[in-house]
Amino acid sequence: MFKRLLLVTAMLAATTGFAAEKWKVTSLDWQPFSGKALPEGGAGIAVLRAALKAEGIELEVQFYPWTRAIETAKDATYAGFYPAWPEDVPAGFSASAVVFKSPVGLVEPKSKPLTWTKLEDLKGKKIGTVQDYGNTPEFMKLIKDGVIKTEIVSDDLTNVKKVAGERIDAAFIDLANLDYFLKNDAKDLASKVQANKKVIDTKDLVLAVNGSFSNKKAAAILNSGLAKINADQIIKDYMAKYIK
Repeated sequence: MFKRLLLVTAMLAATTGFAAEKWKVTSLDWQPFSGKALPEGGAGIAVLRAALKAEGIELEVQFYPWTRAIETAKDATYAGFYPAWPEDVPAGFSASAVVFKSPVGLVEPKSKPLTWTKLEDLKGKKIGTVQDYGNTPEFMKLIKDGVIKTEIVSDDLTNVKKVAGERIDAAFIDLANLDYFLKNDAKDLASKVQANKKVIDTKDLVLAVNGSFSNKKAAAILNSGLAKINADQIIKDYMAKYIK
């Protein structure tokens, strides 16, 4: 009887006492890396999920427009928002280890390609940006100093459309994001726009960790999980499987 009681107690502990920890993060529609309609939530989400799974943690992702994603993630019940460039990480959050990397550059009209050596050469051009995106420090400084003129919109796809209509000279964009658009949402514009031949930078993508999140070791846990997976291979496999 005593042995049976111990067995029942152990079974109850296994089913109720050791439920997997769950992290909530906010994200945005930023294909192919994140998106509510994407398989597995996107390639970048697949990497974050795999890293947390390696640490026995489940991932819940809630998708919002970018500015709302940041605001929502300020609640202490959220682990943070993702994916973010380090320049996007505001006060009250900290940047995790790098989860993956992706190149950024300019989308331009095919009929009016830009020639430049350094960003200052874009003086006088009207460049599209997305609200609350950090872009790169050098690019943002040139905006602040009035060297580069910008028009701000709420999402990247709007910028691609504005470039196609030649309403702006170019737009700052993640090049994998642009490639996705030209194969999917904006494939009708593929004959009108292209990536400028010069890459501006290769950006780190991180989880912006909420400083008030109940798990104070969140960054260390994620770092440990990332060391156990091959992020580049996960993204490569995802692209081959889902992004045509």
